[in-house]
Formats: sequence, structure tokens, C-alpha cells
Amino acid sequence: MTSDWQRLGPRGISQERRNGGSFFGSGGARQDGVQQVSARRTFSSAFSSSNLGSSWLIVPVLGAAAVFQVVVVPKLAVRGVYPDLILLLVIARSLIAGGRGAVFWGFVGGLWMDVLSGGAIGASSLALMATSFLTGIGHNAIFRRNSFVPSIAALSGTLVFSMIYLAILVGVGYRFPPAPLVVNLIVPATLYNGAVMFLATPILNRLPEQTNYP
Repeated sequence: MTSDWQRLGPRGISQERRNGGSFFGSGGARQDGVQQVSARRTFSSAFSSSNLGSSWLIVPVLGAAAVFQVVVVPKLAVRGVYPDLILLLVIARSLIAGGRGAVFWGFVGGLWMDVLSGGAIGASSLALMATSFLTGIGHNAIFRRNSFVPSIAALSGTLVFSMIYLAILVGVGYRFPPAPLVVNLIVPATLYNGAVMFLATPILNRLPEQTNYP
């Protein structure tokens, strides 16, 4: 949804998988156990949730996602509104591994979107970081027990992101017509993001709850 702001203003508004006890595959031969444990510890130290998701691997990954958002996602537009891939990724990350780890995702993804869409630099990052804390409430067991939690998180997260992003832009001097903005952009984008997240819920539920995501 960040790129949709172009029409009304500036551009832009766990635990490892239990697979034989090893993240890298099934139990395997006993003689390979030491190597597997060593490799697993090395991987975990770089990408563990204790690092708050701060692995720099996510920088190019979110960069590619931002390019996809700008180039491809607009082709999925319905009456000029399309989903916000970066926002949905941050929300999904907060649901799976907690809001604290998603903060770094929000910071990096927001910067990418502001750079590529020409929006106010830092506005998307601040809005996404705040959103990650809110949607992180549904982390882990909560959304595993209710398939509607991801959709609710997407709906509420989109509204929070939109309000914060708009407030930041107004604070730095931009002005928007409130009614058209809400009716033509924020509400449709919120519903679109909620629908996309609902369709993605089966995939999210297959992912480990406290996995070592970057």
C-alpha cells in the first residue's frame, strides 16, 4: 500500500522444525551427529531470534521484496489499490517469531520502500516498526489456535501503519484530503491486505513457531 500514496500525495503510505531433531534434515547417521550439531549452532548464532532478527541477510531479501512490490504487485491492483507486500512480510514475521525481531524487518523494509517509491525517507520505517510491536501480540500460540488471527493482524496492522505514516507526512508538511484518502485508499488496502493474509495463513501455520529467521 505504500506505493499507493502516489495518487493522493507523495509516493509511499519457533523453535526449529522438528525434523528428526535437526534443522538441516532428518536424524541422519549417528557418526554425522557432531557435525550437524556444530553446523546448527553456527547457523543459530547468526540467525537466532535472540538477535532480534538483526541478521544483515534480510537487507537484500527485503530489497528484492521491495522491488517486487514496486514492479509486480501493482499489476494485482483492484480499482487502483493493491496489497503491501513489505507490510505483510513484517506482520507475518511478528506473528511467527515475535514483534521485537520484526522491528529490524520493518526498519529495513521501510527504508527500501521509501527509497524506491520516492516517499519521505524514514516514514515507512517508523510506521512499520510501530506496527510490528502491535501485531507481535499474536505471536506464537495465539494465532496457531485461530486461523483468523493473521487476518485480524493484517487488518489492524494496515490501519495502524496507515495512520502513523499519514501522521508523519502531515508532521513534515504534507497535506491530504482526509475523506477521499480513507475511502479510496486506506479502507480498500486494509481489506485487500486482510484477504491476502487469510489466504497465506495455511502456509504460516506450517512454519516453526520459534524458528531461526534472520
